[in-house]
Amino acid sequence: MKKDGRRPATTQRFRCRGCRRTFTARTGTPFAGHRWPLEVITTAVRWYCRYRLSAADVRDLLAERRIDVSARTVLAWVHKFGPLLAVEGRRHAQPVGIRWWVDEKYVRVAGRWGYLYRAVDEHGQVVDVLLRAQRDLVSARAFFEQAIARRGVRPKVVITDKHAAYRRAVRRRGWRARHIRTGLHRARGETTKAVERSHVPVKDRLRPMRGLQSIATGQRLLEGIELANAVERSHVPVKDRLRAMRGLRSIATGQRLLEGIELAHAVRCGHVRGSTVQGSAGRSLLPHERAREAADTFIQLARVLACAA
Repeated sequence: MKKDGRRPATTQRFRCRGCRRTFTARTGTPFAGHRWPLEVITTAVRWYCRYRLSAADVRDLLAERRIDVSARTVLAWVHKFGPLLAVEGRRHAQPVGIRWWVDEKYVRVAGRWGYLYRAVDEHGQVVDVLLRAQRDLVSARAFFEQAIARRGVRPKVVITDKHAAYRRAVRRRGWRARHIRTGLHRARGETTKAVERSHVPVKDRLRPMRGLQSIATGQRLLEGIELANAVERSHVPVKDRLRAMRGLRSIATGQRLLEGIELAHAVRCGHVRGSTVQGSAGRSLLPHERAREAADTFIQLARVLACAA
């Protein structure tokens, strides 16, 4: 293998001495064939999924930074990289709990009503999402099967409303889970308030879109939206350092680096206080700090995605 000049986008190109084929560092990755760097693509995907912006708004924000793309290109990036980044986000996310609150909400799809199935655990973390055209037993079973396969966790307690399909879907599966049927307005006992509250960010993001175009593209878009919300709530750890670095160089430098990582983690968790560290250790992040960390998390997930391929 030898260097063989640079492509127009300043990407280093290599040539295999055996087969004489040329390739770049992005060959064989999901970012292969794209003109712009992964940081630009990931930023556009994050803006569209996180904020109430149209594809044209994202296009204009990129144009202000001398990056000329069309609104259709922005949508293509969201539909392609949203699910891929969501897969990496689930790999790096915190483990989900064993108590699941499950509910579905109405979503406008191609002028008709579709049904978005969602589940949250006892920590408020979204377990999974599934967009379906029908609200029936088949959809309920498909949602539970997908959530268990993706997360690798079987719930011990499932809390739903009184939709009959949930009772049959939970009973059909072999988890031996306890099923609690309840409602939103209850004076005591379990309610579905946890999952009802988690619908709000999704509703706020979908409202400016005035509906989705199809079930397939809607599912890809919703996975990107849920990833953006999970990063905002710190359910995906920010800057997973060791995975992103792909190993350490030596024992000595690795020891020094790990000590610094442990110190940073201790400061963040509030384990280092008083005069040891200047400032308020363990304080909650300011809004602009949370925004920076969310942006860094998306970039790290994209780099891990490019390296894993």
